[in-house]
Amino acid sequence: MARGELKTIKFQMMLSETEAKTLDEWAERHGFKSRAEVIRRLCQLALLTDERALSIAKNLNTVDNLAVRFANRVKSAKSSFSRSKNRLTERLAEFAELYSEELFDHVGDLSMDLDLILRTTGGLRQAKSLDEVTEQLRQDRLRLQETTESLTAARQKRREEKKRLEGVDFVDLQNRMESVIRSSQDLDLAQEAAHQEISLWLEGAKTNKAEIEKRERERDIILAERRKLMEQPQRAEEDPEDQTGA
Repeated sequence: MARGELKTIKFQMMLSETEAKTLDEWAERHGFKSRAEVIRRLCQLALLTDERALSIAKNLNTVDNLAVRFANRVKSAKSSFSRSKNRLTERLAEFAELYSEELFDHVGDLSMDLDLILRTTGGLRQAKSLDEVTEQLRQDRLRLQETTESLTAARQKRREEKKRLEGVDFVDLQNRMESVIRSSQDLDLAQEAAHQEISLWLEGAKTNKAEIEKRERERDIILAERRKLMEQPQRAEEDPEDQTGA
């Protein structure tokens, strides 16, 4: 069947009076004469919404979980560092940076899904042919896919860079260089002292990174043990015969 060519398929549809009235009112409101045309358009919208529903639900759930986790981390930090305002401020800044990145990522994905649905809804309400609307939807899907791929690549690059620079404090380096230059009698001495200070700073950054990686490994071991303990009761429930020796 050529593109744009319609094939008549007859079928019976059961509608309540309220549903039929709602369809007719929607058709009249948007300038359509045919109830069949209205049903076709609403089917297109329903199929698209169903297609994006899982992605929307996942992102909504992730955003909700991140918000709760962020609130809990802030509450915990306030309790742990109640006597040290400077340390509390540092921890809150770390949490804000960590969670804001994840939140923005998932909110961005959510916005793209909703934007696609809203654009399609707007197109289907217009008195354009369904072929025109479908073509516009196809183009919007392509743009969405390209944007998603671009964002995914950018996020991966950002994560790799963040991982590579763990333990690196550029503000500390800047402060050290300023201190060296201010305390040196001339720029030649400052250059020599700066080289030494950079070497010390790099060694400190390596030590910090090693400590972070060690904590991450320890955390992974603890989480793995917790998962193992949580799975044991579930396995016992799934196979009670093993527990009775049958």
